[in-house]
Order: sequence, then structure tokens, then C-alpha cells
Amino acid sequence: MITLKEQTTTHNVFTSFVLSYDGSGTPVLIEHIQPLHPVEPFVLDTHKSHIFLAGGFSSLFADSPIPVSATLQLNGDLGNYSGDQLSQIARAELDRCTESRFRSFTKTVNPRVVVLGASAQALTQFLETYGGVLEIEPLLTRGTHQEYTTANDLNINSTSKQTLQLDFLVQMPVDQSRCTYCGQCGPVCPEQCIDAHLFLDLDRCTFCKECIQVCPHHAIDLHGAEKHSLETPALLLLKGVELEQEESNSLIYHEKDLPRLFSSIFDSQIDETITCTNTICQYSGEFDRGCKLCYRVCPHAAITKGRSGIQIDQERCQECGACVAICPTGALQSLRFTDRSFINYWKNIPLDRNSSVVIGSEEQLHTFWWLNKNRRFERTFFLEHPTPEALSSMHLLFLLSLGAGQIIFLNEHISDQDPRHLAQVNAICAGLFSWPDPVKQIETKRLATLLEQEHGEKNPLSSFYKDFSFTNRREKVTALLVFFQNQAGTAQKFSGELFSEFGRVNCDVQRCTQCLACLNQCHMQALSADVEQFTLMHTPALCVQCGTCAALCPEEALSLQQGLVLDTEFSKIEKLAQAEPAHCLQCGKIFGTRQSLAKVMDMLVEKNMWSSNDDLLSYCETCRVIKLHESQTEDFLKS
Repeated sequence: MITLKEQTTTHNVFTSFVLSYDGSGTPVLIEHIQPLHPVEPFVLDTHKSHIFLAGGFSSLFADSPIPVSATLQLNGDLGNYSGDQLSQIARAELDRCTESRFRSFTKTVNPRVVVLGASAQALTQFLETYGGVLEIEPLLTRGTHQEYTTANDLNINSTSKQTLQLDFLVQMPVDQSRCTYCGQCGPVCPEQCIDAHLFLDLDRCTFCKECIQVCPHHAIDLHGAEKHSLETPALLLLKGVELEQEESNSLIYHEKDLPRLFSSIFDSQIDETITCTNTICQYSGEFDRGCKLCYRVCPHAAITKGRSGIQIDQERCQECGACVAICPTGALQSLRFTDRSFINYWKNIPLDRNSSVVIGSEEQLHTFWWLNKNRRFERTFFLEHPTPEALSSMHLLFLLSLGAGQIIFLNEHISDQDPRHLAQVNAICAGLFSWPDPVKQIETKRLATLLEQEHGEKNPLSSFYKDFSFTNRREKVTALLVFFQNQAGTAQKFSGELFSEFGRVNCDVQRCTQCLACLNQCHMQALSADVEQFTLMHTPALCVQCGTCAALCPEEALSLQQGLVLDTEFSKIEKLAQAEPAHCLQCGKIFGTRQSLAKVMDMLVEKNMWSSNDDLLSYCETCRVIKLHESQTEDFLKS
């Protein structure tokens, strides 16, 4: 049941599209109209019905207990959709919100910071400026001053991801536990180094030792020092201070990093939205081999490599989406909108042929809505995405396969070079269909003009994709590329760095011994084996060119060949190498390959550990034991 009123043209009211339950047994989509005021948040009246989802913007809904959908609001106000179609969009949005689950916690931080200064003046100036904001522990790195401790032989270690330990020596020329404040040392010092507070200025001291000689209690040792240790969540280096082990540690700051330091000293909510599934990740932590694309592109150093694989530092992660977009297997995911959820989302979305799909953040779409809320845009679907930069070539190919005529990303900072996934998809469409730039970026202020123009090149597909199943990103990309290649009917090769995560593995059959060590780290199963036939199989479409197989091959039989070749053989399993089986001389059982047997024999011959007169290696495990026992029994009887 759909209940939609005539849309009001009154300018001082806000109309939200609300998916609710009114007791009739079926969720209904209604219009909820309420006056807007700049200082009063929009509040849904929920006393009459249970509300599942509302169209709108989070900035207008104060602490809303229900999901708020910018997608529903824009398509309701600016699109040209019927009530039934808006209801489908609302339900897709509700499913999307329901599926988005991730761990969230509040991080309580310590505002304490150790500040290293090269001079007392620099420390004093910093304390006067920031002492009311930070809990500062000042240390001098050179010289002495009565108000500051000088840290000598400073050594810094990380005790955890959140803490640094500073070990250093502090010169203690006056042992105050022995001193009786007799005052004899002060007057005899020719440089007047010792003040009334028993501070001995070693910068001025000439080490004449007059003070030592007159001290009756042996309280002065000009070379005396104590070991000190400090633990701190942050270390700040003022101008002129340099450390040998500073650059690689995120807890060490310079004055230019003060904004980053201040942002880290307040309690914050951490959403663990970026995850890595190591079972399909093609990086091997055990061997430090394989795909490292996510590690290389992360601008926040939030991705680390360990023996267990790729790890995400959730506190450093800024959800920029770069790692998610570039991951060829889909091991990296944004839990706000996963690959699987994205595919499922479009099952019932009313996407017309040659529609424009506009993708942007909530803030960008809110701005566009504000400037154009009294206009309608034909054949346009607006999609709010929490991190548009996380979308990959799989997502774009999928939308085009559904019939989209163009995909438009809202971007306020367009560079000269398109993001990798945009460039990939545009190159594929141009190569297969001479379809120029179906995916583009544009500033929000220019979007209305673009949408009002007659849509450019039409989607050249004769039929559209209808498979909404999902296993992983690479398999979906493979299925989509096969679909596009079948539609084009021509073969095409794409090479260069842009397609470096596509390619095949070549095998030197003369070297391969069918040890199958290459299979252990191929999580995408681009390499497989027919054990009974001693055959190594390869599916080029699934290979992400991580190189782990080639690196681990003991015979150096494997090599990589980069490039995306779209032809009728693209997704087929092919025979890479087949070995001749080794049959037991006694029972005829197959127990290995001739190549592996020959290699073992060669190694034993080289070490003088094998004789052709006693060829036990040519028998299977069972017969080998029997032959060995018979040989030993015969030798015993002879003796």
C-alpha cells in the first residue's frame, strides 16, 4: 500500500518520505510534512505509527533513532519516480542500513605530552602558549636550566601502539640527601655556578673542584647522574631537536604536526568499518610476499603487514576508501556498504535504460538538493554513499551492466588524472564498444547543467545483466568482464600499469615437478590441481598477479605475464603443466612423478647417498618397506 499526497510547493515546510507500519500488515510509504526552522531540528511524529526509515539528511534530524536516507529524499524530491518505485527504493535503503554492522567504541585519551626543547626559552614559550590545553612534561636536550630537566643519552622505545618509553640520564651534581645546606660551596665557586636553590649550572662550571674540596659531607659529584624513565602517549619535538629514531613512529610529533596532536588528545568514537578478510587476501604474511596494493596506497599509514597478514589500525584509519577501491580480491571491505550489500541493493531498484547514476556523499547531495529542490531530473538515480572513493571497477561495471548510461561521481577536488577504477572501466568500455567515458567526475555545482543535457552515448549493451549472486569481488569482476566481452563479440587486450592486477601465470614444464607448493598461497584459486592426473591448472581471470606462486616455486618454473586479455578463453580453466606419473616397480601403483623422482635421485647421487644397484626410490611407500626388510634379512642370513 502506498500513500503519497500531492507534493507541496510551500517553501517553509520540509517533506520527508517515511517508510512506516500503520497496522495494516504492509509497510507503507507516506509523506511527512513539517515546518522547518534553522535552529529547530526536524522531529518525526512517531506516536501514531512505527517508522522504519525516513528520507532526509542527518543534519536536519537531531539524534534520530531511525535510519535517515539522503538517497530516498533526493529521488523523491528531484527524481521522477512513482509511489511504488519510491517504496522499492525505501525498502532497499532499509535493507542496506540493516546490513551495515560494525564495532564502535569510544577512545579515552591522555592529554599528557613530553616536549623536547633545544633551549629553555623555547620550552618556556611553548608552556605559556599551550600549557592550558596540554599536560606538558618539558625536557631539555642540551644545556642546563634551573627549571627544566636535561635529558642526556635519550633512548626512545615503543611499549605499545599508544605509549612511548623515554630512558635518559639526568646529571645530579648535588646529592641533596647528603647536603646540610651549610653554604660553604656557594662562596668558593669562582664562576658562581651554585645558586641558593642548590642548582649547579654545569654550562658555566670549569670543573675547578673548589666546591668538592670544601663540602664537609661529600654531597657534590660533578659527574653524578641518575637513570630516569618516562612513559608518554605523545612526544613533541620543538624546532632544533632531532632524533635518530623519530620518523617511523606516529606518536612522535613536530611543531608542524600540532593540529594532528590536538586532534588526538580528545575522546573520540572509533568505528571499525574497514576490515580485511585474510582468507581471500593475496598477501602472505608468513613469507612477506604477494599483493601489497592496499599497503602502498594508504595515505594515513593505517595498514600494516604482519605474519597473520594485512592488519588495519582503526585509530589511524580515516575511511578514505583508497585501500578498499584498489583491492583486487575484495579482501578489504567497508562495512558501511560491502560488495555483497551493493550487489543486493540493486535487485529491485527502478533503474531505467540509459539512466544517470549520481554518486556522492550525504553532504554533497544535501548541497545539490538545497540548490535544486524545486526541479526534476529525468532518468536520474541519486545514490548517497558513505565513501564513494571506496567503490571499485566491479561496482562500476555492475551498474553499467544493469543499463546505466553514465555514472557520475561528485568530487570537489578533481585532479588531472582519474582514479584508477574510473580509468580502468572507461578504457574497457572504449576498447570493447567505442563507448567514451561512461564514468566521470564532476563538481556538485556543475551537476544540474550536466543532467539537463541530453544524455550522451547510449549504453551499447543489447541485453542487461541479471545475476545478483555474489561470492567475492574477483569472481564478480570475472563474470562481468565475460558478460561485456560476449556482448562486444570481439577480443581486446589491455596492458600497462592500469591493468597490472590482471594477467596469467606461465610455467616451464621442463622445470615443474608437480610439487604443488604454488597452490598453498593462491587463495583466489587461480591455480588448482588435478591430483589424480598430476596436472597443474590455471584460471587466468582469477589471477591478481600477486607473484607469490612464482616466488615460492622451488624450481623457479613459474613466471608472470601482466595484462587483461578479454577473449573467449578469458575465464576458462587451462592446463598449465602435466607430469608423467611414476609407477611402483613392484605393484604398479602411482606414487609420484617422474620429474620429482629424477630430481631426488640427482640430489642423492650428488651427495654419494644413492646407488643404482639398490633402487628403493622406484617403489611406492609400502613396497619400499618390504624391499628394505627383505634386503636386511638377506644380508643377515649371509652374515
